[in-house]
Amino acid sequence: MNKQSGLPPKAAGTKSWPQPPAASMPEPVPPVFEDEVFTEDFRDVESGPGFVIPEGTYHAKVVEFEKSDSRSGNPQYVWRFRILAGEHKDAELRYWTSLLPQARWKVVETLLAVGIKAAGSIVQFKRSDIVGKPCVIEIAQDTFEGQATSKVRKVYPPNAETLGVLKADSDEIPF
Repeated sequence: MNKQSGLPPKAAGTKSWPQPPAASMPEPVPPVFEDEVFTEDFRDVESGPGFVIPEGTYHAKVVEFEKSDSRSGNPQYVWRFRILAGEHKDAELRYWTSLLPQARWKVVETLLAVGIKAAGSIVQFKRSDIVGKPCVIEIAQDTFEGQATSKVRKVYPPNAETLGVLKADSDEIPF
């Protein structure tokens, strides 16, 4: 072993090839991206913080579910439902169910509507047990910050028609 280089000694009769000078590599230059331009036609969209869907019942499915704290710091579940059919197909509405003792009945009622029996028991479930589940949502009119809007009043279990609409919705090709 050569003490200076730490390499094994050259074998007899081997040539030493000259090493090219160390190439000075330029510093990598971060790529420059130009501002991407987006064009959208929003002529058919009304402005304002909410939208109004006529009162009534609608076939829907849960598209998002999470546990969070309300503005006042109370634990809650936040549900997001997507309407599956009709003039308001693909409209999404949020629904909040409080975990405070006086309001837990609403959580139990909503869980039951998406197929999770919770009343009178300790229940464990995952987000995947809820997201994608069909249901029927009852929509009511409300006012938020001075604007008319719609809200979910109650969630019901799916009926046979809801299941048919869900199947038709999942059969659609998304591209």
